[in-house]
Amino acid sequence: MSDIRVNADVDFNAMNDRVRFEIRRTVNALTLKLQRTVQEDMLTGQRLNVQSGRLRGSISSKVDETADSIEGTVGAGGALVPYAPAHEFGFKGAVTVKAHLRNIKKAFGRPITPKQIMVGSFSRTMNLRERCFMRDSLDQIAKIVPKNIDNAIQRGIHG
Repeated sequence: MSDIRVNADVDFNAMNDRVRFEIRRTVNALTLKLQRTVQEDMLTGQRLNVQSGRLRGSISSKVDETADSIEGTVGAGGALVPYAPAHEFGFKGAVTVKAHLRNIKKAFGRPITPKQIMVGSFSRTMNLRERCFMRDSLDQIAKIVPKNIDNAIQRGIHG
């Protein structure tokens, strides 16, 4: 029977700090990669053709850290882009179109001198299919997350 003992001083707090740093760095990189995928791959022609660029510009990311977690978040929309959820999840229902001016150049199929007319407020039915620009991007990035987090832990441990 043999009894082998190894005495070594290991600073677990320093190792935990290194591992946490590497995980934070990886989560930050993955969050930015997700934001870039949404903006460049999904919103520049693949899912939605850019018209004004407001939806693409509204995509933002942040990384929050607490004592127990590190969380990356990518969001879209805001006050200037209230239509973001309708494009992501689809929409079927009635909407009200407010009164506005319209330029007309034809009347009864014949060209006329261009003029502006007032169009009153009215209701219309919309049927917008879902385009999943956020969820599909997340599914794509989620495939590489476990491997990247494992690599970050290994880098922190072997430091």
